[in-house]
Amino acid sequence: MLKVMELLKIESFFQARVVKRLNRFAVLVKKGEKLLKAHNTNSGRLKEFLTEGKTVLCLPKRGKKTDCKLFAVEDLNGLFAVTDTNLQMVAFEKAFLKGLLPWLSPSRWKLEKKNAPLGENSLIDYLFRERDTGKPLYLEVKSAVLRSSDNFGMYPDCPTERGRKHLRELIENLPHSGLLFICALPSVGGFKPYCKGDEEICKLLKTAKERGLPIRAISLHFNPQKGAIVLENPDLRVEI
Repeated sequence: MLKVMELLKIESFFQARVVKRLNRFAVLVKKGEKLLKAHNTNSGRLKEFLTEGKTVLCLPKRGKKTDCKLFAVEDLNGLFAVTDTNLQMVAFEKAFLKGLLPWLSPSRWKLEKKNAPLGENSLIDYLFRERDTGKPLYLEVKSAVLRSSDNFGMYPDCPTERGRKHLRELIENLPHSGLLFICALPSVGGFKPYCKGDEEICKLLKTAKERGLPIRAISLHFNPQKGAIVLENPDLRVEI
């Protein structure tokens, strides 16, 4: 059994309940008797999560348009899915720096740049460089917070032209590119694409695998008792 590793402490969070989703990036939540407008950083549909009455966790946020930031939604056994994509990325970086990812060791790779330009007007999440050879690795990270009936984390939950563009750029840049899926859900057994969300993404992933694109997945979630995002599996099974 894998040991769960603490990655990122989250302070000053509070619990609320979903009233309704206002738009792509805003959710109306209720804290006690007070209604708050929460910022949602996840561009997915999140139909299974952002439903009326769902328990969510938020962080205070000063802003003209929103009162707080929604970062997690209750999922299984009192544990929470991390829906905030920014926190997912920070947690991944912590896992890398702590040497918790066997396929991306900091003794072999150094993080050179975030939002690295690649191809035609694309920005890839990370540029790593191999310490001994100087070989580049452009690593794109995608959030997978949709759970399948057989307990896999899945991506995408809706059509994504941006995701297609990134995949094409990664394929064109082989062998200097890689893809990581963050399954930000507790107790998932692996990752696989959700073809009903975007059939073209599924086709591109199959092409990418055939051409040798390294495709990895990790799983993490938020544990409210620890007050932290924890790494559950640093090398999750991938089925394409």
